[in-house]
Amino acid sequence: MSGPGATAGPEPVPADRPAPRGTAARLADLALAVPVTSRGVGLAVAAVALLAAGWTWGYPELAAVGAVAVLACVAAASVIAARPRLEVERGVTPDRVSVGHTAEVALTIRNTGRWRSVNARTVDTYGGTAHTYGSQASPRGVPARRVAVPLARLRPGKSAAASYRIEAERRGVIDAGPLSIGKRDLLGLAATAGNFGPTARLWIHPRLHLLGRTPDGLARSLEGTADKVEQGSLTFHALREYVIGDELRHVHWRTSARIGKLMVKEHLDTSLPTVAIAVDDRPDSWPEPEAFEAACEAAYSVLTACFRAEYHAALVPASGATVSGAGRDSYGDLLAELAPDAADTLDAYVARLSAAKYGDTLVWITGTEPPTDRLAVLKRAYPTVIAVHLAAGLPTSAALAGGLPTIRAADGEQFAAAWNNGGTRL
Repeated sequence: MSGPGATAGPEPVPADRPAPRGTAARLADLALAVPVTSRGVGLAVAAVALLAAGWTWGYPELAAVGAVAVLACVAAASVIAARPRLEVERGVTPDRVSVGHTAEVALTIRNTGRWRSVNARTVDTYGGTAHTYGSQASPRGVPARRVAVPLARLRPGKSAAASYRIEAERRGVIDAGPLSIGKRDLLGLAATAGNFGPTARLWIHPRLHLLGRTPDGLARSLEGTADKVEQGSLTFHALREYVIGDELRHVHWRTSARIGKLMVKEHLDTSLPTVAIAVDDRPDSWPEPEAFEAACEAAYSVLTACFRAEYHAALVPASGATVSGAGRDSYGDLLAELAPDAADTLDAYVARLSAAKYGDTLVWITGTEPPTDRLAVLKRAYPTVIAVHLAAGLPTSAALAGGLPTIRAADGEQFAAAWNNGGTRL
């Protein structure tokens, strides 16, 4: 029945609206949020029981003990409630290292509070990056570590400095921080922890092996013949940001005025060899994680040799994150992040390499038998193709296979030995 005098019933709750939570549920959530230890819970329960027993049965002694327990709980809560106010500055020097080297993390901690000194347990963390592919797990970077940072009675407005070293044990990218501070009252009734400050990133580049030579590329001469040359004419290649030491005559003033910072023109000698390193980072090519680490070492060693010879280089993995014409750190960063998880197929990878023509020399790195039929197709775009096969237990050799120079090795060090012993002169 409806009308002006009708009494409306309770409005139905829509099905998609959550039902209001009861008081007991809200109290349970609040109890879980309170940083109370098991000892604190026990003392709080005992305090309530003693107060109730003393009040009910008329024992003032029990009530007094219960009141003391309550005061202890209140004091613990007041200690934990006073969260420290800290500013943390963090730096990693250097922020890029190769495997086998060390980096130093420097911390500056300042107490920005006005009244309280900070006296707490301080722990800094770093590492812990891991990557899993297939049925095996390959740790990358440094395993998770915890470093105790002394922080005793840091007065308001004062600063404390601390530092520690990170051993670059494995290739990868790791984050240092944030700084964790734990507080506990004297009786251990309550405890809390908080994170302060930013994190800092450290790139661990692959281990470097010195190579005695770089592959001789082919360049097209003015007469239309392909010659091996060492120098030639310079041509504009790209723009980059100005660094101290660059000649001002190379500054591109129009671009500098548009973006608000100095940009210089980077030139490339078109007659010098251009080396493209193709790392086949598809899962099917790397059944063993350690072999892929050797592949990154081989690619990094070839790239470094190219930079020392002032050759242009390109890093073209199957995953598609290509680096070309950049500084050495950009190549090392990509190799530090690389994992054998590319989704591209072999045919698509070969097609991309053929269409782009990243250089005149191609170094193909794989963990299985090199696909000589596909590499023969790539020779149409790259006059020089060198195949590298890396696998655990593989005998070191440098020989022709299917008409292509092929280097086989078990790790990065043996690869460097095969390369230096004639692998590029086949």
